[in-house]
Amino acid sequence: MLRFIEGEAKMTTAPRGRKLPMADDDILPAVLRPTDGEQRLWGKGSLVTVKLTAEQTRGALGMTHFTAEFGERSPSHIHTLEDEIFMIRSGGVRATVGERTELLEGGSVLFLPRGIPHSYEVESDSAELYVLTCPGGFERFFLHGGYPVELGEAAPVGNRWSVDRTKEIAEKLGLGILWQD
Repeated sequence: MLRFIEGEAKMTTAPRGRKLPMADDDILPAVLRPTDGEQRLWGKGSLVTVKLTAEQTRGALGMTHFTAEFGERSPSHIHTLEDEIFMIRSGGVRATVGERTELLEGGSVLFLPRGIPHSYEVESDSAELYVLTCPGGFERFFLHGGYPVELGEAAPVGNRWSVDRTKEIAEKLGLGILWQD
């Protein structure tokens, strides 16, 4: 992270695999390494890392990174509070937006304005993607809905996961999700 003190830039970084420290009186620019952030096991055994939270960005955005396994999916839903951007880094993700379905591969970007029904499913052996939500706050869904993981752990979530549990957590957090499935 950069902090400007009397015209001089100071650099610090988040500890490996940890949350970024927050300043009491201001928001600092952030430098995030690949292993920085809070990690959770998700869905069919995928790993989600919350990289930036609304608290760290004055509410502007939230950012998560997924290392998703084949078959990982979200049921069709509508965000009422935020826009969403998917940035596919590698692999293949089939996205359905409204009535349109398309395979998105590494390098693809998908912008989803709030109010548009959408879903996705990983069709390759694995996929890596970033998800940005604007404004921030939706990343709480992954922090509360995922299962804590130690850095490097890759155990599948297995039978602990369910779509009903996911819907329940979103409702409890007041995320304004309208489920279509």
